[in-house]
Amino acid sequence: MKTWLIHHMQALRLVLSRFQKNRLGTLLICLSIGVTLALPSVAYIILDNLNGLVSSVKSESQISVFLTEKHDTALVSGIEKILKQNPAIQNVIFVSKQDALEQLTAIDANKSLLDSLQGNPLPDAFFVEPKMLDATSIESLKNELSKIQGVETVLVDGVWIKRLNSLLFLGKKILIILAGLLGFALIAVIGNTIRMQVLTQSAEIELSRLIGATKSFIRRPFLYVGGLYGLGGGALALMITWVMILFFNQTIKAIANSYQSDFNLHFLSFAEILVVLIISTALGWISAYFSLSSSAKRT
Repeated sequence: MKTWLIHHMQALRLVLSRFQKNRLGTLLICLSIGVTLALPSVAYIILDNLNGLVSSVKSESQISVFLTEKHDTALVSGIEKILKQNPAIQNVIFVSKQDALEQLTAIDANKSLLDSLQGNPLPDAFFVEPKMLDATSIESLKNELSKIQGVETVLVDGVWIKRLNSLLFLGKKILIILAGLLGFALIAVIGNTIRMQVLTQSAEIELSRLIGATKSFIRRPFLYVGGLYGLGGGALALMITWVMILFFNQTIKAIANSYQSDFNLHFLSFAEILVVLIISTALGWISAYFSLSSSAKRT
């Protein structure tokens, strides 16, 4: 075990010394990896924040229950009791047609239109907030409410948010494809870099073979090179992503303030940061492994 650790420490020191001698080349390679990884990272943050914003919008789950024109107070009380006792309903608000008319009258743009009407054309209505927000539960509740005596029409609000949910789902698929393609691109870039280093150090590798070095001993430094390239690229990707999120939030904050909202993009959590670093390091190691496998005759 001690010998194994010593061999790994020697390989790591060798790789770090090579990086130090070629700082600019190492930085450029890590920077290219970082820029490539930053693209799916920013896309993930935007989609994740938008998904959280949509989930927090309660209006998407609101169901409007309009009553028939002819009904009495007892019928309204009975419907309200049924709605409040329903286990699938979280909150119930009753708005009489008189209250609805007063709300419309308070808006100046509606006054001329309302003055031309004879009587109050608005119905009494209940506004229901269901507990379950998925489409199946809402549709089931809508059908159940439609069967209540005294209910004329049941409408589900928030169609635009459902469309946005569909777009977000499409965005997630695009993100997966983008991440996959960029992952293959990273494997190609790092693999090609490792292959060039193998060619450059072919004389040193041949000498190591002559003095009895094992295949794992020869390959170990190159595997560390790939892993450290990935780790460095991942760290730079997080820095680039952080700067881009700060830049985006400057504009987003101004837009959100105009809508009396405090929405802004949140950076990755600590666990997500670790995932990015682990994935980038793994991609670098895998790239080096396949590159060495394709150069088996030299290593």
